Amino acid sequence: MIEGKIIKFHRELQGLNQAELGNGICSKTHISKIERGLTEVSKETIEMLAERLQIDMAAEIDTYLSLDLLLKEWHESIILKLNAKARSIKEQLESIVLLQIPDFYRSKTLVLARYYMSIDEDAKARSLIKEMDSWIDLSSFDQNMLLHIKGEYCLKYKKDYTKAIAFLKRIDLTYYNNAEYYYHLAIAYHHTNSRVLAYYYATKALDFFTSKHSFTRIIETEMLMLIQVEQEEYFDPKESGYPRLIEMADSLGLEYQKTQLLHNYAYQQFRYGDYEKAFEYYSKALKLIEPNNSQYLISLEGYLNAATKLGKMTEAELLRIANEGISLSEKISDTMSKHYFHLHIYKITNDVKQYYQYLESELYPSLKKAGYGLAAETYEIKLFDFYSEKGDIEQAYKYAAPMMDKHRKNSELV
Repeated sequence: MIEGKIIKFHRELQGLNQAELGNGICSKTHISKIERGLTEVSKETIEMLAERLQIDMAAEIDTYLSLDLLLKEWHESIILKLNAKARSIKEQLESIVLLQIPDFYRSKTLVLARYYMSIDEDAKARSLIKEMDSWIDLSSFDQNMLLHIKGEYCLKYKKDYTKAIAFLKRIDLTYYNNAEYYYHLAIAYHHTNSRVLAYYYATKALDFFTSKHSFTRIIETEMLMLIQVEQEEYFDPKESGYPRLIEMADSLGLEYQKTQLLHNYAYQQFRYGDYEKAFEYYSKALKLIEPNNSQYLISLEGYLNAATKLGKMTEAELLRIANEGISLSEKISDTMSKHYFHLHIYKITNDVKQYYQYLESELYPSLKKAGYGLAAETYEIKLFDFYSEKGDIEQAYKYAAPMMDKHRKNSELV
């Protein structure tokens, strides 16, 4: 009985015991049964108890019944990246005292963990995950949502893509109606260089986001699919889908997504040797980003790369950009970007010895520790070539071994 739950909540909130609440209305035993929903109770008794608690029972019931829908709406806004709406609903929920009732605690905590991840409050999300790990007797929905949260956390903050996949693959959509997790699976497979699986799960995510008419998520998913396709040997950069997506993001006013698209399109052009176009699109991306975040540094590093290849800037101008990158990296504690800009300085000044020493002692270990497998493999090849040319076979093998182990087959040939 909802009324009993509401009465118990407000009684405890006001510091009353059952005898004090029932004084002159009904016995302590009857109050206990009302609160536990174990007895029929007259409308008059409920009205007298509500009056003593100074609450409007009809309004409280309406609030109780609306809370479940509001929590679902909050979760939906996080799924679709409607950030302003998610923030607004959170503020609305915080003003509703009845949300503290035990019935809603688990639902609220689960959605709150996802909200914290959406705004990069990883420490708060981690704390809630630790708490939720101690829960017992979870409903099927809660169990699957917790798997999604753990998978997303491993993916976003731990960079443990194998563990993220293990969590996400256990999700059962029979009990959890959120196919968004396919997108996170696609991201995880992308980082393990499993392009076919990344593309497969991205298409499933795209179907889900299309059904939700979420242009933000549609653009992000199509961008992920493009990244898989452009790595294939048959890909023709002239057929790139980036210009269409950039135009779409621009028309919808999705500036953050437009910035990502501009950056990725620039990188694609760089990979295929069109440094002029890469320089142009990195420049456009930089104009849309405030120079106080990692995304700006990533695009600045790409801009510097393209400028170096073009040979249009003086050494002094290139070094100025590299030093600006180091300064900004230190300001926001972005160690990885700082490493890249240091490498640029050694490359610009043609200091080969310092370049490989810094790569081996600083950048490469950081990439391995952070779980950036593709980037680490790229530098393993560089270091392998470097030591091979020097005739240091032992050191060359050290960097060839991880790649050989990764691609080693279990089957044996005669």
